[in-house]
Amino acid sequence: MTWKNSLQADLETLKRLEPKARIQFIWDYYRLPIIAAIACLALALTAAGLNLGRGQVAMYAVFVNTDQTGLEPEASLLDGLLADAGVDMAGRHIDVTDNLTLGQAQSEEYDGQTIQVLSALFGISDLDLFAANEAVFRRYAGQNAFADLSKLIEPELLAGHENDLYYYDTEDGQRVLGGIVLHPDSVLHQAGYYHADVVIGAAINGENLELAVQFIRALL
Repeated sequence: MTWKNSLQADLETLKRLEPKARIQFIWDYYRLPIIAAIACLALALTAAGLNLGRGQVAMYAVFVNTDQTGLEPEASLLDGLLADAGVDMAGRHIDVTDNLTLGQAQSEEYDGQTIQVLSALFGISDLDLFAANEAVFRRYAGQNAFADLSKLIEPELLAGHENDLYYYDTEDGQRVLGGIVLHPDSVLHQAGYYHADVVIGAAINGENLELAVQFIRALL
């Protein structure tokens, strides 16, 4: 029996059944297609929601070991920095993740979870801008996670911040300008994310690398 004939037979059967029996019949014979259709719809709605949210995001920033003061940081200051640099931020914002800690007297299990999260974010290019205390930044610099800012920012601009340039050597002996040291007068500090010095860099695999570099340039 072809699927058309089978469907016609089922329709004829449904006509003879009472309403409750019809529901049971449909569930008994069409359970898997119904579940599959619902799952596909849920995935489609989820993807649409994620894409809608991403459409409002200019870039993704991750700040590790931020100061836990209990006060909400003023993330709008970061958006304003890009806007002042000439980036059209209308209807867009910088998506900031600031709740990750590493090596801050947390349990090894907690640190392990943070490492897994960061590995995933760096790996799937879902991280554009990264800031952390020097020890954590050095950890990921050692994995060549950051773009060489010396090739992306004008030498004359970098020359005015010679003491704040964070270099590291790669395994093949190349010297890379991986980050910039930020002091308590930076926008990140003014926004309430940090109080002590931190290092900021642009993820080499970030989808919005150009904007991340533009943000760092604006900091300088």
